[in-house]
Amino acid sequence: MTFSVAIFMVACQESDNAIDAVFDGTTKGAIIRTVSLNSGQFNSYDLNSAFDVDIEVQDEENGGLMEKVNVYLGFKGTEVLAKTLTASSFTTGPFGLPRANIRVTLSEAVAALGLSSSQYTGGDALPVRLELVLTDGRVFSGDDASGSLQGSYFASPFKYNTVIKCIPTSAVAGIYTIAMVDSYGDGWNGASVDVTIDGTTTSYTVTAAQGANATHVVTVPAGASTMSFAYTNGAWDSEASYVISYTKLDGTSPQTALSDGPSSAGGTKVLSFCQ
Repeated sequence: MTFSVAIFMVACQESDNAIDAVFDGTTKGAIIRTVSLNSGQFNSYDLNSAFDVDIEVQDEENGGLMEKVNVYLGFKGTEVLAKTLTASSFTTGPFGLPRANIRVTLSEAVAALGLSSSQYTGGDALPVRLELVLTDGRVFSGDDASGSLQGSYFASPFKYNTVIKCIPTSAVAGIYTIAMVDSYGDGWNGASVDVTIDGTTTSYTVTAAQGANATHVVTVPAGASTMSFAYTNGAWDSEASYVISYTKLDGTSPQTALSDGPSSAGGTKVLSFCQ
């Protein structure tokens, strides 16, 4: 029995030593956790549109080692420091860890990057990269985050692939072509696309006489203040679909602004096109 106990004690000791050997070669790092990504895109029509995220910092001292978080912006191979959040910018979150909000408007982004309005457009990427600097001099960013940290609870990518969208917030002068299709060929049966320009609404549809399709052209004049495009449901929405295309008043830059249906939901539609 004494011999058996001795073997057991030695085995436990050897196991502990093996574990110690594994952890001797490891160090504790730090992460930035995404609490809430409130907005992950900019809008070229709105300089106040913003990238907006709530973050939480965790290190081996529950955020006590944090010195600052640097916010970088990238554009076509160039990266600049947009802003810095010091430890005093953070408040204590529900888990006892420091939290803060990071918000960068498109106006701030283009100013930091030194861009003019002609140098960027919809579809361009403006990635946001975060860098966590600790008081002991260590720095953590995207290259330090493994796949297990980038998803799940931690959601700690350190880098956000933010892009520029083109969603009009007011009237945009131009020629809007509405191409309508009825798959059955008997008209839209009460459905319509309703265009409102400065408070005046005109409804467009495919009549029974037109049967399978119809095309309507709407001109939004220079100087118009507001515009909206909406879909009104009919008896057979599963048969109705339409595409709205945008062209500048001079006839240039034709592009699709919306493709909708069949079985479209009624209500105001969001157009997306770049000037």
